[in-house]
Amino acid sequence: MKQKTLLDMLLYILGMSFNLALMALVGYAVYVFAIRGLAFGEEMSEYMVATGEDYEVEFILEDYTPLAEVARKLEEEGLIPNQWMFRLERMLMNRGQDFRPGTFTLNRNMSSSQLNNTLRALPPAETQSQRITIPEGWTIADMAAYFERQGFFPAEEFIHAAQHGQFNYGFLMGVPHDRPNRLEGYLFPDTYEISMTPSPEHIIHRMLRRFEMLFTDYYHTRADELGMTVDEVVIMASIIERETRVAAERPTVSQVIHNRLRVGMNLEMCSTVNYTIGPRDRLTYEETRTESPWNTYINPGLPIGPIGNPGWASIRAAMFPDPGNFLFFVLRDPATGEHHFSTTLAEHNAAAARYLN
Repeated sequence: MKQKTLLDMLLYILGMSFNLALMALVGYAVYVFAIRGLAFGEEMSEYMVATGEDYEVEFILEDYTPLAEVARKLEEEGLIPNQWMFRLERMLMNRGQDFRPGTFTLNRNMSSSQLNNTLRALPPAETQSQRITIPEGWTIADMAAYFERQGFFPAEEFIHAAQHGQFNYGFLMGVPHDRPNRLEGYLFPDTYEISMTPSPEHIIHRMLRRFEMLFTDYYHTRADELGMTVDEVVIMASIIERETRVAAERPTVSQVIHNRLRVGMNLEMCSTVNYTIGPRDRLTYEETRTESPWNTYINPGLPIGPIGNPGWASIRAAMFPDPGNFLFFVLRDPATGEHHFSTTLAEHNAAAARYLN
């Protein structure tokens, strides 16, 4: 009986060893197959790289950067679909973890191997970059003047590129091609690392890609729930951005706009007149009668286009207004920018008399 037990144990150990060896062999085979498959895919992709502004991305690494950070940046720029898969593939291919600093021209159709090799090549001749910051609410004209002051290019070049350039992004499909200041509202205000000699098209693509990255399917669905197009959301957000500088008030200003549209009242937003005639501390009655498709004193509904380039907080506020019945607001404190909100015209007139006189 004892001998049988020892024999059974021996057979069990031999069987386990065989199973482990078989699993290791299968694992190795899968690994080899994966490596060969990746190599084959990379070889095939060499013939599939398109060119042009829609595909090319200027990619900047300021210092020797670990794989995780490079993968995050590549995904953010739309160069890879998933940072985790890129990292896994690099580890399977037994590639190094650090990338060279520099300014690289990458392509959205590059394989991960091509991206990897380009970022590990000898440093390109142009390795310097500079940082620009675009404030929330700036118009295309504001940006153009800023870029001219920076010595990048004449303001007219940026304005012309924004109006007549070819920018193929899905969210722009609802924007009339001949609308004045066609890209107004979509040049996302943020801080960007750019080359020392940028082109208008390159900067515009960077801003549009940033908008595309933030305005995800979730927000497209939310706009649909509100019965709004993306363009209407951006137009409303641009008004919210210019009407208040107090962050906590943005959803309340959004409430006022939504309520006025719902009951058929003209928006009567001073910012929409200022977009046409320039900034004023207070509009005269004659100025509120200015003929302009952006003037919401004389035109019902939203203006024909955005009146600036809103930040993300204002875009969210346009889609998530505070609940309530406010229809009016008036500046209460010029120092802080705070407003008084009212539900009735009588209350609003009393507040205006109190704060504006």
